[in-house]
Amino acid sequence: MVTSQKQRALRKFQQNFFAHSDAAGRVVRNETNDTPQPTRQEQQRKHTSFEAESSGRLAASSVYYTIPHSSAKRQFEESDLQDVHNDEFDFSSLNSFNEDLCDTSTESHAQKRPAGENPLSVWTSDADLFLLEFLCLEGRGDFAQATCFCGEANPVFRCKDCHGTDLMCHTCTLCVHERQPLHRIECWNGTSFQVTTLKALGIRFQLGHPVGIRCINPKSASNNDFVILDCNGVHEVGLDFCGCESAQPHITQLLHVRLFPSTTTDPKSAATFRVLEYFQMLSFESKASVWEFYNTVARLRQHRYSCPKGRQHNRYESFLRMVHEWCFIMQMKRCGQGHHPGGIKKIEAGTCAVLCPACPHPSKNLPVGWENTPLEFQFLYALFLAIDANFRLIRCDVSSDAVDPGLNRGYAFFVEETEYKDILASRNRAGNAQEKSTCSSHSAVNLADTRASRGLAATGAGTIDFGDLQKGERYINMDYLFFSSMRSSHGVHVLNISYDIACQWNKNLWSRMSAFPHKYHINHDEKVITFLVPKFHLPAHIARCQTRFSFNFIKGVGQTDGEAPERGWADINPLATSTREMGPGSRRDTIDDHFNDWNWKKVCAMVPEAEERARDLDEFEAALDADQLAGWRTDIEMWELDRSLPNPFEVKAGAITQAAVRLALSKTEAEEIERGEHMSLDDDVSPLVLISSGIELEGQQRRVELEGKSIGQHATDTQKVKILQHINTLRRRIDTWSRVQLLYMPCVSRLRSSHDITSEDKVHKINLFLPSSLPSSFPCDVHLLRYEWDLREAQANDALSDLRTVINMTYHLYKYKDAFVRGQRVNTRAQGIIHSAESRIDAISVNYTAARNALVMLASKLGKNDDWRRILKPLDRTKDAVPLKHDEGKTLGQQNISWIWKMAGVSNNQEEGLQDSLRVEWCKARARAHRWEEEVLLLHEEMRRVLAFFEWQAGWWDKQGARRQFVSHEFTEGALAYAHRQATLRRRMSTHFRSLWEAVPSWTPAHVAMPLTCTP
Repeated sequence: MVTSQKQRALRKFQQNFFAHSDAAGRVVRNETNDTPQPTRQEQQRKHTSFEAESSGRLAASSVYYTIPHSSAKRQFEESDLQDVHNDEFDFSSLNSFNEDLCDTSTESHAQKRPAGENPLSVWTSDADLFLLEFLCLEGRGDFAQATCFCGEANPVFRCKDCHGTDLMCHTCTLCVHERQPLHRIECWNGTSFQVTTLKALGIRFQLGHPVGIRCINPKSASNNDFVILDCNGVHEVGLDFCGCESAQPHITQLLHVRLFPSTTTDPKSAATFRVLEYFQMLSFESKASVWEFYNTVARLRQHRYSCPKGRQHNRYESFLRMVHEWCFIMQMKRCGQGHHPGGIKKIEAGTCAVLCPACPHPSKNLPVGWENTPLEFQFLYALFLAIDANFRLIRCDVSSDAVDPGLNRGYAFFVEETEYKDILASRNRAGNAQEKSTCSSHSAVNLADTRASRGLAATGAGTIDFGDLQKGERYINMDYLFFSSMRSSHGVHVLNISYDIACQWNKNLWSRMSAFPHKYHINHDEKVITFLVPKFHLPAHIARCQTRFSFNFIKGVGQTDGEAPERGWADINPLATSTREMGPGSRRDTIDDHFNDWNWKKVCAMVPEAEERARDLDEFEAALDADQLAGWRTDIEMWELDRSLPNPFEVKAGAITQAAVRLALSKTEAEEIERGEHMSLDDDVSPLVLISSGIELEGQQRRVELEGKSIGQHATDTQKVKILQHINTLRRRIDTWSRVQLLYMPCVSRLRSSHDITSEDKVHKINLFLPSSLPSSFPCDVHLLRYEWDLREAQANDALSDLRTVINMTYHLYKYKDAFVRGQRVNTRAQGIIHSAESRIDAISVNYTAARNALVMLASKLGKNDDWRRILKPLDRTKDAVPLKHDEGKTLGQQNISWIWKMAGVSNNQEEGLQDSLRVEWCKARARAHRWEEEVLLLHEEMRRVLAFFEWQAGWWDKQGARRQFVSHEFTEGALAYAHRQATLRRRMSTHFRSLWEAVPSWTPAHVAMPLTCTP
């Protein structure tokens, strides 16, 4: 009688065990503000007890008691008890939770801390308390004198995975863990806890029957040493298969209890669904390898106690295989292949890839009649394709396709390997050499056939469709991946193709296409195809490519940057350390799985600047001549329709140089001599030579000054001799030049005596008194003023040209140093070269400023207007003398480029150069404004497409539930449930995004109220 009552009590406890644990957690989490607060003089402890009432509800009571700081424990009395609060829990609500496939909301509920509070510092004062409690848990703690809840005295077993640290007797331990055979058990041996197992205590894991019911013909698994991998360790369990006449196969019995068998014939180990799902998610987020995870799990079981050598179970290879199979099955399940009447055998290429809902998919998310959209709005339905290669995703020459063929055969992102390699082999036999680059020296083009590949089966990977690269970024590989991806995009009419070497790759693309099988051919004559270079890569190209292939200047691309693959590489690159040693099939399957997760995260994570750019364009156009503006607008609109016409973004008038000015002025002098109008006062030195030589001497003065500063105070004798020779030579040249100067500028004798040049200690301080530096009250021949104006203008242009060259060189020096220079010696040398370049920039900046200051003085004497100031602006060394990529965190569509990069230069015909510069700047301002307008329209259309795609996908899943006829009701019910869950998830995502986008002022639900043709 007593025994049966005890068994009923244990069964009752077993049924309510999880409710007990959940209720305990809720009580702890729902503490109210009247909970006593800890003090430094006292410790406060909380004790919660639970009782099952006759009504079936669980009552929880929490009490708080206070003890002084002391290393010794004391018994507390009833007088120590403080306020008590009771909470009741209804069993019916404990298991009502939602299981979502993907809930990415990360709302933070953290309360704000008071200013100045540092939680770590507060915790440090209580660190001893934590340490003591940790030590206390090594013993029996508060349960040293307790009895088991069944009433038996001296319980010795404790579970590390159950809630709390209660001690239980042997019988209760078995009863409680009949549903939890993978928990870790400790046994008190009188002095400490030692590890034991539920198998050692007598727990048998019976399959094929409900929990608690033993099979009449149990079949022990694998010589009674079956191993199960779970998140908390590698467990040896006593597992029995059902041996009844109606028993299912062993692998089916394992799968029914969410155990994934390591093999399909006589499995000796399995992994829980929980540990496989946990590893897959951990791998997505941290790129941890199977080896690292397996060792972590294995150590959890052997953290403090090591198994004897013969008892250790190494299931790494089994776990590796189970992970591979798990990821493949989950991929098939999520793409709906389980609902396909033909099952996995009938899967088609690309079926498992997670699609982008914002991209145009005919018959899925495009409105009816989209094909007939007016020409100016066809860009809304354009497909953007980005091509790139990644040379970190190498694979060592291990294994082979015969040994490791993989499970995905082109089902996701990687192309089908056999056909891919067959086509590459046939093209290689044809001996097609890689075309050399006519743009910048692109290593991707010129070194494609010479890239180091020793010991590697793949030197990297290329994408649109995914495929291995055998020897660099060869056109043959990238062509196949491009044509393969286009087979699923034949319905789209407008294509924008981005590739960092698009300027070279597109040249003979269609002629190369003829060498591929007909199924890979594209009817490109019926499509509008635009080739572009991603924004980050564009500055490495020559100037012509920077205008022809720029996202900023091409109509219909909005603010797209073309760098999407780089973001994907950033996520996948940490995986390269694991995949490089994998076999070919395992590597392809792993990368496919990770890219699917990357796409899914982007799907789940799914404009005021346009007004500012439009306002800038309006203000610019208001300052321009209306007739000329109309001509420019016609030119650029015609170019947007036909890019074979002259490019309006290219500068036509080049900057004039000092050499060109001297040549032009010399020709003018020759013509004056022929007409008898030229008056030269010296047979060897003409007025033009005088001014030109004076400007050169002025430059030499600045160089001597910088040279003197560079040697410092502790110069060697050799350095002193060298600079003294330069000074003496310059002084003699100035003395000779000044004598000739008096013939053309006699007024200088009133400003400088014959002894000033020899008496001046510092040669760089000798005033040459060129026409620009003469006081306004001193007369000067107008011819000399004009000569100096022309030469100074050319000097300023030369300085700007040199400045741009040196700045660009310095920029690439920095990039090269960061990427390739390692070690102190080479770093020091590289830094010295960069320092020399920076010094050169400083010197050129000084030259430009001197030339411009002279122009300012000459402009007032010659009566010049201020048009030249719009081209030759004041130079700020810090703000203006910066690289073209000096974006200060802004994109090209947002940034203001330094004026030195936008200055086209002036020729002797000032008006022509000015107008050319204005035309180019207007074209760029117009492009910026139009790209932002297009971006707003594209975003509205993409938002509409996202919602439409989710609605289509929800409808597609609704149809999948009844698509396949299953042999049993259980399969049918599971398929219907999964299809319903997926459809519900898509509708929830659609509702979520709609609620987010309704907050955008320029977007309303009307943008999505368009009829759609939704077919699977």
